[in-house]
Amino acid sequence: MADTTVHSLPDNGALEPVSPLQHWSARFAELAPAVLLRPTSVAQTVIRPTEPAAAEQLDLPGACRMTRDGDTTVVWLGPDEYLAYAAGIAPHEFAAAMADRAQGGAYVADASGQRTRLVVGGPHAETILAHGCAIDLSPRSFGPDDVAQTLLAQAAVIVHRVPDGFALLVRNSYADYLAAWLVDAATEYAIVPAPSPLP
Repeated sequence: MADTTVHSLPDNGALEPVSPLQHWSARFAELAPAVLLRPTSVAQTVIRPTEPAAAEQLDLPGACRMTRDGDTTVVWLGPDEYLAYAAGIAPHEFAAAMADRAQGGAYVADASGQRTRLVVGGPHAETILAHGCAIDLSPRSFGPDDVAQTLLAQAAVIVHRVPDGFALLVRNSYADYLAAWLVDAATEYAIVPAPSPLP
């Protein structure tokens, strides 16, 4: 699959990922504060351990779980496969840092061009996701360190909780479709009813 991530060159000269959903910013802003949709550019690496020690060196989570270490989040994708991501760092630097931490005990590859990260927040986040997701995302069933790979409106996503809602990671080729679906699903919650006329 082609890398559809556009990269920007900030003042410090380092390439940083830019979300392919930037052009949705104005539409997302119209839904706030009832519904918060926020794309976040993150550097991503796929990790496949080759040595048992790598699990501890990289703080790898158990099945269907995630770990956070500072700015780095690592999510379980399957047996012996993980996705790590962090904001505010160039993809090649993040991949190199994770490879250094692995100390030769894991295969580490830059995957920043594969997925877009989108945070869904606000008081209606769980309800909106329930419109298109078959799994129960309520706190009693889906805890703060749980991770699921599921379908949301027929688009494959990785979902986990963040302090202000849910983080979704979706393939870049489906990012526009999912953004349009989320905006449509969220619109009814963002509409403020007109005040009743005075008698």
